[in-house]
Amino acid sequence: MDIQQTVKTGTATTAGTDQFDAYISPVADLLHQKLCIPSYQRPYTWSVKNVRQLVSDIQHFRSAGHYRLGTFILHEPDFTDSDAQGTYQEPGQLEIVDGQQRYLTFGLIILALSTRSNELDQTLSEPLLNRMQSISIPQRRDGKSETNLRTNYDHLLQVVRAWSVEELSDFTEFFLKECSVVVMEVKDLDSAFQLFDSQNTRGKALYPTDLLKAHHLREFTQTSSSREAILDTVRKWDAHEPAEIEHLFASVLFPIKRWTANEPVPDTGFRAEHVDMFKGIRQTNTPYRWSHMALMAKATVDHYRATNATLRQYGVVDEFEFPFQILQPIIDGEMFFRMVDHYIAETRKAGIRRISKWDTQPGDTEPAKELVNLLAKLDELPSGIGNRYTRELFDCLLMAFIDRFGWHDVRLAADKLVKRAYGLRAKLQRINKQSINIHARDGHSKTGLTGENIFAKIALAETPDDVLTLQDPNISEDDKRRLKSPFQKLFASVAKESIP
Repeated sequence: MDIQQTVKTGTATTAGTDQFDAYISPVADLLHQKLCIPSYQRPYTWSVKNVRQLVSDIQHFRSAGHYRLGTFILHEPDFTDSDAQGTYQEPGQLEIVDGQQRYLTFGLIILALSTRSNELDQTLSEPLLNRMQSISIPQRRDGKSETNLRTNYDHLLQVVRAWSVEELSDFTEFFLKECSVVVMEVKDLDSAFQLFDSQNTRGKALYPTDLLKAHHLREFTQTSSSREAILDTVRKWDAHEPAEIEHLFASVLFPIKRWTANEPVPDTGFRAEHVDMFKGIRQTNTPYRWSHMALMAKATVDHYRATNATLRQYGVVDEFEFPFQILQPIIDGEMFFRMVDHYIAETRKAGIRRISKWDTQPGDTEPAKELVNLLAKLDELPSGIGNRYTRELFDCLLMAFIDRFGWHDVRLAADKLVKRAYGLRAKLQRINKQSINIHARDGHSKTGLTGENIFAKIALAETPDDVLTLQDPNISEDDKRRLKSPFQKLFASVAKESIP
């Protein structure tokens, strides 16, 4: 019996709205569905520890007679052609918007159990083998999914082979018939994404940036017929750590946009309700005048790249990239992914990172030599939460300057901006998100800089000198003496190095 039959016959609890249908489905029925994992999903990340815990939970709840294994969000895609991962989507096939980690792990459990199917009663072996035929495990060339899938499968094989026939039979029957999930079949993808962060009991919840990836991939597939170009875009995205992309948006791009517009960064940070800030010009629609400049720049860049493709390939002419600006409109689709690549490279070069010591990989961008000394001093500072907030403020100030002027006078600008950011640290013993918001938008009263939104100043500056001549915070010698040694060293070095 498949899921649709289960719902119709009333053997599952169902509920429905205009946006989605919700019902409870046994694992056996879920695995009998035509399901696929869309290209915007992150790699399979579950470890042996996660798998061991899941098996242990199933065994533990066997005595209770039933076990609920979380929620799945499913969506029927609007296209039936090849998706960006090359997995053919059949008519009626549903995408797993949320639940892929559990779905793939369920599949591994089924595969491991099937190796001993000949020892089971036919009432169990037959549905077990049928489910094995229905499971779709995609090939992901991300270097992580296949490794984790193989490692977890090997572990499950060891576990299953150690069971007695009785244990094998009991587990298989309970897993297929008495373990269930809540399924939400959502009518449209945007509604599916609105549900994402309340789901996943074992796996990691989606980042808001995963929603952006999904949106811009859909736009890309509608405006490009090149499957290879789409595949290349997905590979580049997956080559970046998800947490690094999330940090770029949550701790750099999002705060810069908010503070420049004189809006505070919410205490809850960058969330799903903010993703529209990084959507913009849809090439399938008639553009408004505000979008004309960005579209003309894209047309110029695309023409140059196409005309000089061979010369670019052999390094005869320089690369020519779109002049991205954080505060300018985003062109949906391919340009979004090119923007992400651009700002990841820029933030790495600027020493902006989500951890105190960046684990560089071959090919990673090293910090610019002009910033190495200052960054080393910042890395020596204590790692408390107030200092982390202050460092993120400085990172945003530096990135806003680089975004406006490139790398002209970046050392002098960094010295100026570090005084602006850490001037607050010299005045306050405790720094929280509210004090950072005040200082970023209006200048904290303790620093003597009230009434000056430095992000707006940078956004309107015409030359680096307009930033370099801004007033410094009022930091007295008494303030410096109250600071701990690393801060004293920072302010002393900045004062000395700021002299051209």
